[in-house]
Amino acid sequence: KQADGLNGRPEKQADVCYSWWILSCLSILGRISWIDSNKLIDYILQCQDKDDGGISDRPGNMADIFHTFFGICGLSLLGYFNNKPHYREIDPTYALPKDIVQSLQLSHQTI
Repeated sequence: KQADGLNGRPEKQADVCYSWWILSCLSILGRISWIDSNKLIDYILQCQDKDDGGISDRPGNMADIFHTFFGICGLSLLGYFNNKPHYREIDPTYALPKDIVQSLQLSHQTI
């Protein structure tokens, strides 16, 4: 059973940055359906600092740029921003907007 957020290893607390690390891998494998997307979206949004902006590692902690970036990337991979203006899909390999990856002609080689 999935907890609200994702963690990197057993006995470690959930952390917003794993929304990116785990989701990017699942996205590349075509397996985002293996997790409860709604629970994870709720967790990331609970980590938002509604007064000062940004996203923290856990609810109630201080927001920082690292967790804000990976939280937004995770929300993108979960489809949270679909059909919303001014947001672009994130490429799971490069953590860049997909249109930038295409314009730079970055490859997605398989091993």
